[in-house]
Amino acid sequence: MTTDQIIPAAIIIVVLILVVVGVSRAVMRRRGQNEDAFGAGGTSKVPLGTEGVAKTVLDPSGVVLVVGEQWTATSQDGAQIAPGVRVHVVGQDGLTLIVAADSNPDQLGE
Repeated sequence: MTTDQIIPAAIIIVVLILVVVGVSRAVMRRRGQNEDAFGAGGTSKVPLGTEGVAKTVLDPSGVVLVVGEQWTATSQDGAQIAPGVRVHVVGQDGLTLIVAADSNPDQLGE
């Protein structure tokens, strides 16, 4: 191979490597078929009775922290639940938890 052939061959090899790397990265980022069916951490179900804490006002919907993950939640009876109030899971509708404020009015410090 002469010097006139080495430079174009090197450019072609670099371009091919970049294409292969780009395609492989795109394949790795691709979402799985059922990925939307799972919440954070790969779980789609939270056991009834699991305790957590309201992170935002639930009026009647908001965000709670349960099993170390933030979930969208709705209060069971539509009542407002303030941030920091302990809650427990009484049901689940898809990825939305249905929660009730604990009967003990203690709040968690934030």
